[in-house]
Amino acid sequence: MLTYLLNIVFAVVATVLYIKAPWTYSYDYCAWLMGLFVAQNVLFFATNKRQNWLGFEFFFALSFFLVNFVYPVFYAPTERIYWSFFSFSFNDNYVTRATALAYFAYAWYMLGATRLLQLRRIEPAEPTFTISMRQYIWFFGITIVAWILYVATGGLAALQSVYADGENLRDVGIYSYFNNIFTIGCYLMAIFIFRLPKQKWWFYLLVIVSFMLILLSTGSRQLAVSLALILIVGFSMYVYHLRWWQVATLVAGGSVLLFLVMTLRKEGLDPGAWQTKLAHTRLENFWDIYEDLIVNDVNLFALFGWAQTHELTWFTGMSLDLSSPIPGLAGYIVSHSDLPPQMLHGGDLPSYLLLGPKATWGTGTNMVGEAYRSFGIIGTAFSMFLIGLWVKESYYRAYNSVYWYLMYFLLVGHALIYPRAPLLFDPRLVTWSLLLLLIVMTITSHQNEIAKWLNGLFRRKEEQK
Repeated sequence: MLTYLLNIVFAVVATVLYIKAPWTYSYDYCAWLMGLFVAQNVLFFATNKRQNWLGFEFFFALSFFLVNFVYPVFYAPTERIYWSFFSFSFNDNYVTRATALAYFAYAWYMLGATRLLQLRRIEPAEPTFTISMRQYIWFFGITIVAWILYVATGGLAALQSVYADGENLRDVGIYSYFNNIFTIGCYLMAIFIFRLPKQKWWFYLLVIVSFMLILLSTGSRQLAVSLALILIVGFSMYVYHLRWWQVATLVAGGSVLLFLVMTLRKEGLDPGAWQTKLAHTRLENFWDIYEDLIVNDVNLFALFGWAQTHELTWFTGMSLDLSSPIPGLAGYIVSHSDLPPQMLHGGDLPSYLLLGPKATWGTGTNMVGEAYRSFGIIGTAFSMFLIGLWVKESYYRAYNSVYWYLMYFLLVGHALIYPRAPLLFDPRLVTWSLLLLLIVMTITSHQNEIAKWLNGLFRRKEEQK
């Protein structure tokens, strides 16, 4: 109850600070916003009565801080164009108010994330559902088959060329469908691995880690990072409760590894090129290692500025996201819409604003900016509150439902990427993951009945001959 009351106060204060935020850059104002963000999180984790504090909220807070608060406080006062990313055109006068918007959004998210604590739910030590070895072998088989087809149709080669040769990451072919199934299979394996007997972990854990290393070797990080987060949180929740210093060590080590992947991914697998690249790499600031997250603040400024002179897009800007679970529907919408594609897909507008209509790569986006340009200030508070509520509901329901368990750990896997992603959490990933899990659970639960039905069907066909 104390956590909930504190977050009510923070939400009220954040609302007032946004209303009063200046329309010119103010270092002091941005520093106060960052201080309140840090204080709110310290109090949240200190007063939270959950058995395990390591989960979506922790990694989401870490990423949200880097994406929205580091640049205004540590870079903007002295070096506005520290990275080339910040050479893109945006109004410097929006920096403080957009940062206030980010904290406003986060405060309302936190209020949603603590809303259910007052219900005093009993948190079981273990989930009440079971995953059988037969079901897990299905996850494993689907993943392996999808990976073989993905490689055979040229998907891995295409992925390698994205960073080594500058190819477009959005170029798709038949391999993209196998990639989607492979990705979901990896998630299912990682999410449910700690529901198996301990002696069964090691082989499947080795398979997951092997896939992670292969993907990292191409320069692609998103799936590998997501799988790592799922494994770390699952291990801490159900195997060994990680201490704060162990988590800090993992975060530091992971940060260095991802920085190296970001730095070297255009060099392919050439050790000589790696050595040359690293010899010319300089870290002048502690925060430089998190460049890939920090630069996404530009997207917030761009979206905030765009929203000042345009009407709200509402769900129109999410049309392609909402249609993504149905293959081919997004292409149909684009071809039959009077609006340009960048107005139909969450995440495309910043790239259009910053790079123009013929860009061959994307800048990413910012979830707060997407909420604001879609729903305005009131809608931002409401949507972020609902996301917090969704996270908390997923966590508690995960103990009694295999489908909510899947949902919560999908959120965990995307905790670091979410602040720099579209507001609407990947509908295709969620829908296809739940559907594939439903199919596997149904088949394995009625496997004997299905086998008998098939035998009877074949017997009748033989008799008819």
